[in-house]
Amino acid sequence: MTPHVRAELRRSGGFSDRSLRVVLDSATLPRDQAAQLTHLVEQIDLTRVAAEINAISDADLTRYHLAVEYGGRHWRGTVAEPCVPHELRPLLRFLTSAAH
Repeated sequence: MTPHVRAELRRSGGFSDRSLRVVLDSATLPRDQAAQLTHLVEQIDLTRVAAEINAISDADLTRYHLAVEYGGRHWRGTVAEPCVPHELRPLLRFLTSAAH
């Protein structure tokens, strides 16, 4: 059985302040998108990523506020460009594209 995945992304800041908010839930997505969301989350070591995140408050930087539920575990963090961990980028791209 595939674990339940829910991901919420809020993007804010940046020079043009291209704010967005998107919430994706594997229980309500089409099967292929749910599988892709699950795969992307499974590729991230959220515990390790949390230790790498640096709080950056510069308003000119694009910030990503990310919350992930995976198999009953919860993770929340904020990252800012240019310091987004490499392994988070595919998930951020997927969530951002789903918002458009």
